Amino acid sequence: MTDFVFDVFVPNGTPTHTYVERVTEKNEAKLSTALDMPKMVISVSGPSKTGKTALIDTCITSDRIIPISGQSLRDSNQLWQSVMRWIGGPDEIEKIKGRVLKAGAAGKGSAEAGAIFAKAKAEGEINGGVEFTTATSEKYGIEFFEAVVKELSGSEFVVFLDDFHYIPKESQIDIAKSIKAISERGVRLCIASVPHKSDDMVRANDELTGRIVSILFDYWRVSELELIANAGFAELGVDIAPDRIMQLATEALGSPQLMQSLCLNLCLEKGIREKQTLEERTEVTDADISATLERTTLQTDFSRTVEKLHTGAKERGTQRKEFKFKDDSVGDVYRSVLLALIENPPRLSFDYDEIMARIKAVCADEVPVGSSVQLALKQMDGIAADLNRDSPILEWDDDKLEITNPYFMFYLRSSNKVAQIYSSKSGMI
Repeated sequence: MTDFVFDVFVPNGTPTHTYVERVTEKNEAKLSTALDMPKMVISVSGPSKTGKTALIDTCITSDRIIPISGQSLRDSNQLWQSVMRWIGGPDEIEKIKGRVLKAGAAGKGSAEAGAIFAKAKAEGEINGGVEFTTATSEKYGIEFFEAVVKELSGSEFVVFLDDFHYIPKESQIDIAKSIKAISERGVRLCIASVPHKSDDMVRANDELTGRIVSILFDYWRVSELELIANAGFAELGVDIAPDRIMQLATEALGSPQLMQSLCLNLCLEKGIREKQTLEERTEVTDADISATLERTTLQTDFSRTVEKLHTGAKERGTQRKEFKFKDDSVGDVYRSVLLALIENPPRLSFDYDEIMARIKAVCADEVPVGSSVQLALKQMDGIAADLNRDSPILEWDDDKLEITNPYFMFYLRSSNKVAQIYSSKSGMI
């Protein structure tokens, strides 16, 4: 039996006690309406860790969702084969030469419906609603599309294809065409992606224009994240000062998932695992907040990424100029950028002027020139892409820096990794 606190704050799943509907966005209502629209593809796009999957899991019961990851797909047949595996169908479907299988129990309300594709054993045998004959048959792997149509057309099932942007570009065209075709046959689909890749599906097949219902996510406001904490602590019978809740919400950087982690780790730090008898406010000190932040960084690891960004691009024959910083460290322009990102207030998006202002704030005297900073940011963009080309943690476009993963910025701010790199290189440890 797990401690109750793990049922209240759920970083890696769909919360119940702490699920918060965002009143302004009305995404729950938008999704409900979209599901009622026939022959439309639902597109859910938003930054990483902002609650896209939680929305789907909350609004569509788990027994109706068929989850498929785009990371593993290389063609449309593989997509529909994955759907068939989930509902219990075979990896190979038997086809009678010269005939198409008779329609079976389309739209059955459970995975049991997959049994209709069991192999025929004798002439005239009816197996799960599909009639077979003794005609010579052959195994093949190209009819999963039709099999999925027979199973799901007109049913309440929803194929949820997550991370469409991870599908290789050369495969997206084939899959997008197949998605359009199967939606026209009455199969419900919901596609999730990140914002800057949200139009990948339409660009892969422009015939999807006008056939997509888009639901757009954005990072959460501090006030919205506070609602997660308020609901959870109330459920646990714990009273936490509003200013401490605001601290956690600010450090969560717009991510409800990260807010769930911070609240959970604060409870663990304070020894709160079960429902409390609310008698007095639980004191939370600065040390408790620091320990909570550090504990939460242990749930993710960007140490190699930070090291690569701190080292910067390799250069031949020139020695990089070094600067003195107010944290008593010394380093080049790459260190100046990382220290600038750590500065308060926490942010995920910076224009060039703000980056330069922050660099000036962290430098003890001389400041890197603008051209040097711009070149470093361009190189950091390339380093991030090399580390993860499908989903780089930061992007620079000559006048704006976007941190695309809030967990990376949280790790950068709270892990003390940048200080450790300097200490290690300077021989202090």
